[in-house]
Parts: sequence; structure tokens; C-alpha cells
Amino acid sequence: MRDRQWTCAGAVMVAALWAGLAVAQSQQQVVPPAPVAVEPPQINFGKVKPGSKLPGKFVLRNLAPSAVTVKSVTPSCKCTDVSLAAGTVIPVGGSVDVAATLAVPTTPGEKDAKVFITFEGFGAPTMAMLKADATLPIRASPAFVDALKGTVSGVVQVSSEDQQPFRVLSAGGVAPSFVNFDPASDAPRSTYILRWSFPNVACDEMPLWWVVETDRADCPLIPLRFRHECTGVRADPGKEARFWFIPEPLLLANRVAIGSSVVVPVVIEHYNPKAKGAIVRSEWSQVKSVRSLSPDLVATLEGSKAGTKDDVELQVRLAPAPAARGVIYAPIEITTATGSAVVAVSMQVAEATATPAGQ
Repeated sequence: MRDRQWTCAGAVMVAALWAGLAVAQSQQQVVPPAPVAVEPPQINFGKVKPGSKLPGKFVLRNLAPSAVTVKSVTPSCKCTDVSLAAGTVIPVGGSVDVAATLAVPTTPGEKDAKVFITFEGFGAPTMAMLKADATLPIRASPAFVDALKGTVSGVVQVSSEDQQPFRVLSAGGVAPSFVNFDPASDAPRSTYILRWSFPNVACDEMPLWWVVETDRADCPLIPLRFRHECTGVRADPGKEARFWFIPEPLLLANRVAIGSSVVVPVVIEHYNPKAKGAIVRSEWSQVKSVRSLSPDLVATLEGSKAGTKDDVELQVRLAPAPAARGVIYAPIEITTATGSAVVAVSMQVAEATATPAGQ
């Protein structure tokens, strides 16, 4: 009986010791962030043109009673360049100007980025934020087609930012389905409500975009991303094995005249999150070929150049096939030494003389 009592008492003591150790460790891990102010805490560029590179400036102001030293600077994505470097010292009562550039996608929608800055001897990072709204002359609301959780149909609104009337020529590759509008009898408007329906196809055949075609020369195509279980991470299951991906999921060629072509940049970016970005296969960036997977489009590789952030920029020439008309939505395949990936192209094939908006 006495042995059992000692055993119980020993277990209680051990549990208490472990509990005390856990509390001590948790107290040691709670390190306050650096008393450094970010001015402004967020730069909001507002509405901008898709594909823009936006320069901004933050000021880091030291509120501590002693100098602080930058330990690390980590942007949330490669879309952000920052002038601040590790080892920068901010004196007591001093400040440092930080230049930051946000590159917004070539497709419309909101884009935000964060810059995490840690300081020697302090805990949680200080954060600077950037935000922009990439906007076309004709805006879609919402800016996507929400086909999640079994939703197969819905509506979107498209409106011209300048309130000028325009015509919708097609939507999703077919004649548009309007709500409370008859194109045969009603005059062109500055706002339309369009019905959409989700295609009943297998995941590997699922389009990533629903494209609206208009008669405006400055905005012939309005791409809306399909939000669906098949169009998220499942859209490119092979990127880990080949160690790269295409960050821009749509090449928007806009209006191309019959018989002509256009050269568009395509960036491929190294991908190895399991090894924190370490390059284990240097040949990942050796581009072997670019080809169209559609008879409506011809794609050829014009050249390539290495970037500065483990990426490569390709120059791809896109030309509509001689018989192609209207909107082309076609996949092109890019192959490197480590594998292949597909990216969609959208293009409006038009006569050499553009039709004025609303005519």
C-alpha cells in the first residue's frame, strides 16, 4: 500500500514538474514585437491597370530606447520588391525609408501583399501591406464565377467604368444569355446582367476561365475565374514533380487582327516548397518547346531570359489560325527538361479595322 502511495505521489510530482516546465517554455517563447512603427501601415493604390508595376514608399520609425537592427525581410509573394536589407540599423528616434513595388496580375481582381520584417532580439514580425484593384475599362461584379459546392449556374454584372454603352458579343464562348435585355430590340447599355452555367466535364477538361467578349476596342475581353474544386490546386497537380509553375494562369492576348500575331511574355517560376525553395534540379528552367493544343491557335517560342527571382520569362508568339474568328480560348503547352504544363490563352480575332464601341 505504501509503495502504491509513493508511486502516486511520484506521478503527481512528475506531472507538476512537466507542467511547470511547459509554462516556463511558453513564457520564454513570448517575445514582444519590435517597437517600430510602419507609416503608412498599408499603401492602397486603388484602381489600377492590370499588369501594372506600382512603386510606393514606407517609413520605418524606431520608437525603442535603443537602436534596432533588421534581422530579415520576407515578402508574402514574388510580386513584391523591397529595398530594405537584413542588417539595416535604425538609430534611436531615427527612421528608414523603404521603397516597395507591387506587380499586379494581368487579369482583373484585387491583389494584396505583405512584407514581414523581423528585428534582432524581438519576436513577432512588423508588417507592411500593399493593396491594389486591377481594373479593366469594363468591370465584372463579382470578378469571378462562383461554382463551388455544387453550384452550376448564376449571374454576373458587367459595367463600363466610364458609363459608356457597349455590346456584349459572347460569354463563355457562346451567345450571351441576358437578364431583362433583348439585343434584337434594345439599345446598347453601360451595364448588363449575364447568366452563366458551369460545363459538365471532367476535372482535367475543366476551363479555368469564363470569358466575356465585347465590342469595345479598349476592353475586348473580360476574363472571370471559375471558382470550383477542380480549378484550384487540382488544376496543376504536376508542379511539385517538375519543380516549376506558371503564376499567371491566363494569357490575355486581347484583340488580334486576322492574319497578324502578337508576342506575349510568359513567366515560369521555380517551385519547391518542401525544401523551402531549394533548387535540386537546375535543368528545370531549360525550355524545350512551346506549342498550341488547339487547331485555332499557333504558338511558337521567340526566346527566353532568366529573371532575378528563380524565374524565367518566355516570349511566346501567338497567331490565330487562318479560319479562326471570334473568341479563341485555347491551351498552350510549355515543356522544360523537367516536365510540361498548360496555360490558357484568350484572344479576340477581329478585322484589321476595329469597330467603335457601341456601334
